[in-house]
Amino acid sequence: MTFNQLVWKMAKGNRGKYIFYYLCNSFAVLFFFMYSTIYFNQAIEEVKIIEGIRDILTIPGVGLVLFTVFFITYAHRIFTRRRKKEFGLLMTLGMSKWDIARLLLLENGLIAVASIVTGIVSGLVFSRLIFLLFINITGLGDIPFNLSMNMFVYSIGAYLGIFLLSVLITLYLTLKRTLSQNMKSDRVADAIKHRSPAFGLLGVLMVIGSAVLLYSTFSSPSMASNAGGYLLMSTLGILMGLYVALSQGMSFFMNLARKHKPYYYNELLTLSSLEYKFKQLTAIMLLVTIMSMVTIFYSTTILIINSMGEQQVMSDHPYDMAYVETETKNKLSKEELNQIVNKPENPIQKYDKVEMYIYYQDDPYWDDAYYEHTFMPVSDFNRIMGTNEVLNKEQFIDWINVNPKTTSGDSMYDNGLEIKDGEDQFNYSLKKTIVVKQLNFHQYTPYSILVVNDMVFQQLSKDLIGDEIRMHLLNFADWKLTEAISEDLEKRLKEINKSTPPLESVREVYDTEEAKQILKPVSKVVEYNHNRSSSKIMFFVTTFISILFFFGSFILLYLNIFSNTEEEKGKYKKLYKIGITKREIKKLVSKEMSVLFFFAPLLGCSLAFVYVFSFAQDVGGIMENPQFLVHFASISGVYILIQTVYYFYSRKKMLRELDI
Repeated sequence: MTFNQLVWKMAKGNRGKYIFYYLCNSFAVLFFFMYSTIYFNQAIEEVKIIEGIRDILTIPGVGLVLFTVFFITYAHRIFTRRRKKEFGLLMTLGMSKWDIARLLLLENGLIAVASIVTGIVSGLVFSRLIFLLFINITGLGDIPFNLSMNMFVYSIGAYLGIFLLSVLITLYLTLKRTLSQNMKSDRVADAIKHRSPAFGLLGVLMVIGSAVLLYSTFSSPSMASNAGGYLLMSTLGILMGLYVALSQGMSFFMNLARKHKPYYYNELLTLSSLEYKFKQLTAIMLLVTIMSMVTIFYSTTILIINSMGEQQVMSDHPYDMAYVETETKNKLSKEELNQIVNKPENPIQKYDKVEMYIYYQDDPYWDDAYYEHTFMPVSDFNRIMGTNEVLNKEQFIDWINVNPKTTSGDSMYDNGLEIKDGEDQFNYSLKKTIVVKQLNFHQYTPYSILVVNDMVFQQLSKDLIGDEIRMHLLNFADWKLTEAISEDLEKRLKEINKSTPPLESVREVYDTEEAKQILKPVSKVVEYNHNRSSSKIMFFVTTFISILFFFGSFILLYLNIFSNTEEEKGKYKKLYKIGITKREIKKLVSKEMSVLFFFAPLLGCSLAFVYVFSFAQDVGGIMENPQFLVHFASISGVYILIQTVYYFYSRKKMLRELDI
């Protein structure tokens, strides 16, 4: 028998394992190619409605690669784990370790080639459908589907890189293993090492403590300044705690169960088997928990963002349209402005113009550092706010231009304002602090605006060296019909600015792109369309990755459970011989599988809820935003429902395999 004939006979004898392993690899190539047809489509990158669309698609792409690394590596490990005895038998017949290595390289090479061909061919069929769904869901317009060399190169290259890593790890372990270890592999059980109830309790406490830290990060104003650091710390704590809890948690639970003798002895078989399974499947349980948590949290977040898109735009842009005018830029007369924007079908309802003066005060302690003070005359403030504030020459109002729900409302000017500019000195006292969002979000719109007496404003503008700007604010009959108006205004302002000096500031230095963004009108409808398209894109790619994560985690769990059916069958036959009935065995199998199938997803759902609950504190909490709970319940409900269907299917198959 030749070497190639031996490979073929082994493939026929283990065709079930080969086919499943081949399908797993084809599955990975298929998803790589389908995602690349979206990521590398140049027409999508050129869509004007979304800037940086490729950046939006990058994070899910990284998630896809990381998942595939684990998926392929683990599938390969399961594929080769049950073939150790075969390798031992071949070695007794005279094959060397290098012949075994050659065998592994040949069969894996054939599987890799077949997987690439199948994955690419099926990708060519399904990728167009996925692309059309992507375009229709996101509303990006008439974008053609096209194929490029990058799509093939990156899909095949990413898969081969991951696949070769898995094969090299297997080769190393195979060459390291002795003949006796291979021959006895199916008679050696994985021992439960390092059983430690104390570590199990520590893992549980780490998860709970990290969850409390996560909630405190968003609910405590004192921790908000370093929210990113606390978020990273709490997430790492949850992940490390999960690993310890999943590997040692059942030992802790067993220790507790021993204190309740009736329960312990009634469930001894189940508890002992689960402790062994949890130790054996720690990595899989951790992966399923993380993937279910990420899937549910991100899907819920995207639904929330999509539902709150209009509300957020209305909050950021009280006026339908706004633009800034500097001393040299955007100099447009009121008559010409009215001619451009005031349309009979959508007339202007309100027009306001406010003046602001930005003074940059040097920091006395740090070189090249400074404070920005933005002043506004009280007459302009009263006009846009509908108030009747009166200020003398020594008073000012600190107007914090943000949503009151997102700030504590504390003023940094509680001790007043003192300005020294050469020999000139100005001192003012704070009359009151007002927190309300009234100016559109813009680079020139500061967090805090100092409202002063009109005469004081004129004096400061004359005596201090700073930047003088005017903000034009417009409201229309229907803001959703102003996209074309915004484009016409932007086009006209660009024409005017071509013949004027570059945008300059007494302190800031702007490059060309920054200047374009500053001088560009900000529009409520443009922001709304941008957010809506971004959320739709994120919803699509999140759904895409979520489906991948769900089926991938199920396949890995399925592979682990059903790769040991022969051993499980032998174990239950021995239990049957000592008096355990088939009904009791069926009940035992059902209990084990229900815990293995539902513990990790339910734990992932719980952790996802912790993140949703914590993040909701930024917008007033869950009670003020019940839609958070609705979206979370719908996503997690669908996830658990699908998992339940798979559980009953797998349970039925397992009982049939065990002949119970």
